[in-house]
Formats: sequence, C-alpha cells, structure tokens
Amino acid sequence: MGDLTCFNGAVILAGDNLDAVRGKALIIQEGRIVEIGDAPAGARLVDLSGMLLCPAFVNAHTHVGDTGAKELGIGLPLTRAVDPPEGLKHVFLQKVTGTESHLAMMRHGLGEMQRNGTAAVADFREGGLAGVRALRKAAEGMPIRVVALGRISEGGSGEAAYGEACALLEEADGIGFRDVEAIPEGLAARLKRACPSKIFAAHAGEDLTCERRSQAVTGKGQAGRLADWGPDFLVHLVHTSARELKVLAEHGIRGVACPRSNGVLGDGLPRLAGWVQQGLRFGLGTDNVMFNSPDLFREMDYASRMTRGVEGDSTAIDSRLILQAATIEGARALRLDADLGSLAPGKEATFLAIDLNRPNLTYQQDVISALVHRASPADIASMYVRGERVNG
Repeated sequence: MGDLTCFNGAVILAGDNLDAVRGKALIIQEGRIVEIGDAPAGARLVDLSGMLLCPAFVNAHTHVGDTGAKELGIGLPLTRAVDPPEGLKHVFLQKVTGTESHLAMMRHGLGEMQRNGTAAVADFREGGLAGVRALRKAAEGMPIRVVALGRISEGGSGEAAYGEACALLEEADGIGFRDVEAIPEGLAARLKRACPSKIFAAHAGEDLTCERRSQAVTGKGQAGRLADWGPDFLVHLVHTSARELKVLAEHGIRGVACPRSNGVLGDGLPRLAGWVQQGLRFGLGTDNVMFNSPDLFREMDYASRMTRGVEGDSTAIDSRLILQAATIEGARALRLDADLGSLAPGKEATFLAIDLNRPNLTYQQDVISALVHRASPADIASMYVRGERVNG
C-alpha cells in the first residue's frame, strides 16, 4: 500500500449531500479517498488553507465534435442549426470529419472542459464507429474521462441496423440516439437486452413541433415512447408533460437538462421545478460546443436563475440540488458514481480546489450558493485527478 497524503486546511464538500466539513483533512492513498478526518502522524501534508474542495464536475451531455463551429447557427431554429443532413452543424461535420484538424478541434473542446473543472463527459458522437474512434484519439493522454455514446446511421432497419449497432457497441460506451423517430422499431429494446452493461440515451421533448406530432400520431410524447424500453437517461425534456416526467421517474430513467442550449435555440426552457416535483433525478449538460461554452459553472447559474424566474418563486429550486446535478447526479447517469461525483471513502480523489479568497468569492456567506451563482473557472486554484494535480 502507498503512503497517505492529507489535504488539510480546506472546507470540504463531503459525501453525496455535499455537506461542508471544516477542520478535517481529505486523506487519500493511491489516488482514492481513505477518509475525511484528522490527519494521521507521518502522512504527507498538502496545505490547502483558504480553499473549498468540491467534487470535479460531470458534464452529462455534450457534442464535442462541433467545437470548431462556435457561434455558427446562432439565431437559427433547431432544425436549421443541427438537424441532419442539411443543418449547419452537419454541413460543417461533413467538411471536417476524418481530418487532423477535426481531431485538434475536439481535443481543444475537451481541454476547455477540463480547464473549466470537468472530470468526465458524456458525448453524443456522430459518425458511427469512425466517430467514436476519432473521439477516443482526440482524448488520448488527457485526464478527462470520456463516455462515448455513438450513433448509428439513420434509415436502416432490421438485421442491418442491429449489426451496425453491435459493431459500434464493441468500442463505444453506449448509444446516444438523435430522437425516438431515428430508432428503428424494436432496435433499442433488443440492444438493451443484448448489451446490459452499455449506456443508452436519447434526445426527447426538445422541439415543440416534434413533441406535438408525436402526441397526435401515437398518443404519447417522445419521452413516453422512449420510456417503453427503458433508456438510462433522456436529454432536454423541455416540452415533456408532467405525466410523462412522472413515468420516467417511476421507471428510474434520469433526465439531463441543457437550459442554455434550449434558451439560445429558442426551444423553450426545461421546467426543472416540475422535474423535481415529479421525482425526476437529473444531471446537467452543456450540449453543443458550437452554441455554448462547455462550462458547468455557467450552466448551474443559468439553471438556477432561470428556474426561479420562470416559476416566479425564489424557492423554486435549491442551490444544493443544482450543484448535485453537476456532480453526483451526472455521475450516476453515466454509471461513474463508484468513482466520481462526490468526495467519500473509496472514491477517486478527483476534485476542484476553489480559492475562497479570490475577489469573486470574498465575503460569500454560503459556499454552495456561491459555487452555483458566483464562481467561475477563474476561481479554480487547482484540479486534482486521482490525487494528482492536473490544473493550476
């Protein structure tokens, strides 16, 4: 066994509840947390006085492939901006896919996420198996953990679609379907049975016209139809009914909110207070890099203020719940919670050291609210992954 290292002098947001612990040390051994307690004699000490130790973020939904198209499509509706094959995003991807410059773009996007405090990310990677391999190559040697959710060709069916999906799943961590209309009948349920260790997710309820069409044709919204086969999580849910939100919660299906993306595309806004009311657990994602900086500080702030304003109620959502959405709930959605998402014995010592003496945070009276509403990447003094300093 390796020697103990104790990070002391800091305020520690401990456990899944993110309780603020003072006067104790974060004690680690071989990259994992042993306990949060008094530093034992003989341990190596790392003084982090004046810091707040927060679990590193888990970004539960991104499209890093469009990093090189920042601000392309701003002011256009969802369909013209991102829908295949003629949306601006896909026109851009057709030009750069398979090039070294595209690898550099994706690596840049992942680097931005890491500098912004993200330790793990779930990416809906377009381009089939080649797209997943490109994402893996872009991430080589980086400390950020990438959960690659690939995408199969649209328009296929039967055994051809199943064979393509199985080949994809030999290397991908799962599949991120564009939406329910893009899934051949029966395919998702069959894949889940065949590959229970893989993650399956989809966009749902993002576009009002598509949601209304689904209701009119099938009697169910997009989320209700997807719930029939039990995905791990669904992204957006802007126009999903309260009844279907409750169905998702009852089936243990999680949501992922991307409110800044929904806002800038004019799709509407997710009613997070309603998600909470229906018992839906959720993470946060920053969605397309072409529209949004991959910064969960900004996503948390927007989500909190948006919810309180939309509901006309300053108590509509709790700051702690928003921070949990960016940490432990995202980790649970991606099945990474044994390692990431909170600071607790047995987990990786992967955390942010936030400098409480920076001008932005000086005089704060509530560390949770300050992280959600006031902190930024500039307040990260350092980031540690498995006990090793990687930023700062």
